[in-house]
Amino acid sequence: MSDTNTPRMIQVREKKSVYMHWFNAGIRLLLLLTGFGIISGELVRVVPAFWPEFMQGLFGGNENLILTHSVLAMIWIGVFVLFILFNLTNIVLPFLKNVLVLTPSAAIRDVKSMVINLLQLFGLMKDVPIPPQGRYNGAQRLLGTMIIFCSLVLAFTGLYLFFGPQFLNFSENPLYGAIFRWSLVAHISSVFLVLTGIVAHIYFAIVEEPECMEAMKSGYIDVDFLKHHNKLWYDELKQEGKV
Repeated sequence: MSDTNTPRMIQVREKKSVYMHWFNAGIRLLLLLTGFGIISGELVRVVPAFWPEFMQGLFGGNENLILTHSVLAMIWIGVFVLFILFNLTNIVLPFLKNVLVLTPSAAIRDVKSMVINLLQLFGLMKDVPIPPQGRYNGAQRLLGTMIIFCSLVLAFTGLYLFFGPQFLNFSENPLYGAIFRWSLVAHISSVFLVLTGIVAHIYFAIVEEPECMEAMKSGYIDVDFLKHHNKLWYDELKQEGKV
């Protein structure tokens, strides 16, 4: 006789997607630590002065720290490019289809569900039902869209910040310098946007919905959790005979 209290688990992520998630998390942490160590001027400071001093001392100077940061970034870009090329149709395109918010109506719908969800965390609007959610809820879709676009900005601006001074003559064309400065602004702004989103992501994964953390560790998630939190996705899986 089966125990009805035992959670029924279903695989929702392939192992390579799980590995890619943790690779992304780990290398972003290294990029954050090294990146915040690079900027050390009095005029522009994003972290306390001790951190750039510590990191630049640890790596034997700012040039070595910049090189380390840039190599890590190029590894990050390269691994993602390869992952996309080899998993475009089976993982990447379905993920983008589910997570990207590209129309005003989708944005309004997702913002509405996110606001209701957040207010309910503070004991408000408890009687207001959250609209049925797909594979990703409104907050996850908005966060995912922001992180994807910010990651593209980080990749392109980062490449220019590293290779621009090496291959372009900034003294001959002031436009190169202007692009460099605005690239730096866009780069740092994107870092803080992503960092804000990741803090929220970690909180929800650990505190509010630990089932999602389990899915990112093993690839499996509780079917009853899906039925309650991701009804539209549950219905799709049921139609496909997977639950």
